[in-house]
Amino acid sequence: MFTGIIEEVGRLDDAAPVAHGRRLRISARTALHLTPGQSIAVNGACLTVEAAKGERFEVVAIPETQRKTTLGMLQPGALVNLERAIAMGARLDGHLVQGHVDVQCLITSVQDSGRERLYEWEVPASFGAYMIQTGSIAVDGISLTIARLCGLHMTVAIIPLTYQNTNAHTWHVGTRCNVEFDLMAKYVGRHLALSNST
Repeated sequence: MFTGIIEEVGRLDDAAPVAHGRRLRISARTALHLTPGQSIAVNGACLTVEAAKGERFEVVAIPETQRKTTLGMLQPGALVNLERAIAMGARLDGHLVQGHVDVQCLITSVQDSGRERLYEWEVPASFGAYMIQTGSIAVDGISLTIARLCGLHMTVAIIPLTYQNTNAHTWHVGTRCNVEFDLMAKYVGRHLALSNST
């Protein structure tokens, strides 16, 4: 489990196909605190650390993860948001994030007001019920609040601190991002869907 508060932006050094997926080698100071078997969120996707040495660690994105996330298309040099799993009893500054990406969405609009940047995504209709005004959302692993909601278009506001300390500063119109909807929204949506089908 994660909080959506990014600890560090790492750099993808290498990506290579392996028998069970795609091996990602990432450089980050966070690697100094990792051991094989631990979980780490990479752009919001929960992965298992397979190796860690110095300021570099390795994870493998299996085919299912590559289908659901952007990890299958990242190229060496890409900047990735990193967060280690939350410790039980730690302060929860963002919201509960599983690291289970639901869908990839394209940025359709970017507005810069100077004090904040507004990013808009269009969400597939099948996920529309999981969004509410001022509700929580995780985009590339960042805990954010839905500032505006118009049909299937959601907008979030990125403050300067988040912009500078995540990979959000690389986003532009057409950027594909990993989106995870709020856990409670998904449970409620599933419950209602089953109730309506009976």
